[in-house]
Amino acid sequence: MKTGILALALTLSAALLTACGTSPTTKLYRLSADANESHRLATDRRRIEVVAVRIPTLWDRPQIVLSKSTNEVTLSEFHRWADPLKSEMPRIVVRNLSRLLDNPTIWLREDLSGTNPELRVAVAIHRLDAVAGERLRLEATWVIRATDGGASRVGSANVDEPLADVSHDAIVAATSRVLLALSRDIAKDLQAPLTR
Repeated sequence: MKTGILALALTLSAALLTACGTSPTTKLYRLSADANESHRLATDRRRIEVVAVRIPTLWDRPQIVLSKSTNEVTLSEFHRWADPLKSEMPRIVVRNLSRLLDNPTIWLREDLSGTNPELRVAVAIHRLDAVAGERLRLEATWVIRATDGGASRVGSANVDEPLADVSHDAIVAATSRVLLALSRDIAKDLQAPLTR
């Protein structure tokens, strides 16, 4: 009897160890610069330096962040960004701006420091909220400043993008779309007159 109980206990222990040894596979996601020729707003050959695109601290992490309610968020441990968003989002905005304005002379300061631009752009994304199955919301402001004398322009954007479903793929695609909408608003402001 004792031998049977011992054998059963060993079998159960082995099964539990095997079950504990397997974990879900981590899936990695990348953003995309969605602007293309059909989105082109103008042809602008000025040299434009994007000084920074700041993102919310909450999103400065590898895990995809979901808002469950006004005060509760969850981190998706097995659904992560392939690249740090604090470096990837600025690059997406620059690529979008370059395509929207048909301008190869738009760059990030950190990539070409010391180059003399005609305009400088600083962007602050204040809020990003992804509610699975509902929407992704972005709130941002920016400043465009001429380097030859202080004329400037301040802009802002509030973008709501519906989520097709509750998947992480939908959240990633919506994040790329809100960055395109943000880039489009900045590109429009870059075409408007600056004021002193």
